Amino acid sequence: MPYWEVFIGLYIIYVFYTLRHVFFQVSNPAKTFSWMLFIIFIPLAGIIFYRIIGRSVKRDNFFQQRKTFFNVQDEKINNTKIPRQKLQLANLLNSNNSAAISYDNKVEVLKNGKASFAKVKEDILKSTRSIHLDFYIVESGELLDSYLEVFKVKIQEGVKIRLVYDAFGTEEEYRQSFKELRNIGVEVREFMPYNWIKNHLYLNYRNHRKIIIIDSEIAYTGGMNISDKHVVGDPNLGLWRDTYVRVEGSAAIDFEHVFLSDWFHAGGTEFKIPEYKEQSKGSIPVQVVASGPDSDHQGIMQEYFTLIVNAEEYVYISTPYFIPGEAIRTALKTTALSGVDVRLMIPYNSDSKWMRWCMFTYLEELLVSDVKVYFYHGGFLHNKTVISDDIVSSIGTANVDVRSFESNFEINAIVYDKEITLELKDHFFEDMTVSEQIFLKDFIKRSDRNKFMEPLARLTSPLL
Repeated sequence: MPYWEVFIGLYIIYVFYTLRHVFFQVSNPAKTFSWMLFIIFIPLAGIIFYRIIGRSVKRDNFFQQRKTFFNVQDEKINNTKIPRQKLQLANLLNSNNSAAISYDNKVEVLKNGKASFAKVKEDILKSTRSIHLDFYIVESGELLDSYLEVFKVKIQEGVKIRLVYDAFGTEEEYRQSFKELRNIGVEVREFMPYNWIKNHLYLNYRNHRKIIIIDSEIAYTGGMNISDKHVVGDPNLGLWRDTYVRVEGSAAIDFEHVFLSDWFHAGGTEFKIPEYKEQSKGSIPVQVVASGPDSDHQGIMQEYFTLIVNAEEYVYISTPYFIPGEAIRTALKTTALSGVDVRLMIPYNSDSKWMRWCMFTYLEELLVSDVKVYFYHGGFLHNKTVISDDIVSSIGTANVDVRSFESNFEINAIVYDKEITLELKDHFFEDMTVSEQIFLKDFIKRSDRNKFMEPLARLTSPLL
């Protein structure tokens, strides 16, 4: 028998083996159908892409051996410290092991890069023990240079500095700066090295978190990376509009546990985390929610879903990327039709045309269901916040998209506090002044509508 016939026979067997794996392992019917069509009609590319971005890794030994983050507390939610209307949310996240909660925190909201990084720098200068940084993107520029100068001072004072960066998010051209960081004594680790030979099965699973923890007492999270885009702007999109939240109190220990998990993923050695204890910095309950492709539950998707369906008066969402699954779409439409004020703000201009085309295909069904949709025109909206009922707010790294729910390692801080929620609500209304509300009749007839590319991009949404 000719070799080419043997090769084709083996290849056909492998195609059927892959299709069988898709059928039994991919639980979402839309995804299953998309992957099967992709593998059948584009066999070689389909198999390669499925192996890289389609597999479920929840029980993968590669992840299980790296001390995945889980809820380190074994206690019930304190019903007296969480607003009655949001107890279901707090209990859910506590039960699915995706979150840890503390009640003694001081919380500050920081709008955009200059205010945020100035406050971070101020806290770093006061540090005495440790500075931990966990970022998807680290770029050379004014911001990183300013951190370098401060780091030199703190390392000379004996402060331990550790940095984790994502291998895909941080481009090769910026990694020259890491040599200087290492030279001054910063421990730098690369999360999931982008190696097609050794790690090709895990290239799709990225660390999208942005965390800074100082002395295990102060923590920051939000949408901002270490990038000048948040400080001086982008030549094409303008200033990246974003939000940080500064948390001082026991919640910083919860952020530290998440950082330690990522540090292990990146090959770092263990360090001691202070014992969890009430620090009496404030009185605000904060729930730190972390999820990833290895999580038993989609904690952040469940968080967003519950925030939407439990809203009694309003729920306002800001996100740069909006590719919701069926559950989130149904939650938004049902909640809006029930009379709740549901508002969604997304950027009009995106850093990805393909993503923009895909996002726009979801808006018509929302508009039909009375969801209010706004296009932000004041730069690039990179904000990732959900606020509801003057009671609860979520600030973090997770977009409202399937990638954030299933493929990325993400982190959010849920703040149960009226004052913080009202402040974020004010920010939302400020952003509305540079936004355009979209109405159904105008959206359907808009001049920039691409009737070919938008449906095509939508077909790829289960794979994004």
